[in-house]
Amino acid sequence: MQILRLALAVGLVLGGFRAEAHHSNSAYDRTRNLTVAGTVKEFKWANPHTWLYLMVPDGKGGSDRWSFEGGSVSVLARNGWRASSIRPGQHVRVICQPNRNGSDGGGFIKVIFDDGSSLHIGVI
Repeated sequence: MQILRLALAVGLVLGGFRAEAHHSNSAYDRTRNLTVAGTVKEFKWANPHTWLYLMVPDGKGGSDRWSFEGGSVSVLARNGWRASSIRPGQHVRVICQPNRNGSDGGGFIKVIFDDGSSLHIGVI
């Protein structure tokens, strides 16, 4: 009977903690930030994650498409973002934690507009 009570007590205590069942950010190099400048191709305002796609000059007269994953709509909205915050054709700088695999993109943490204003996801 004491074992059952102990198990119940442990379950109640552990059940009170917030569950973190979402995936990790292990795809990103969280030890460094990278700043990338380009023209917005698309901003997807959707759950479970927002996405920002930039066309970044490749230094050869063309451009490469970079993909940046952001927080959920609710996280961004709490930090002042709206679906219309970023529009195709805008030139922006993105501060991100780059992809560990070296591909073009990462997890965005801040967007800086040409007028100097910026939006962040709340971690900086």
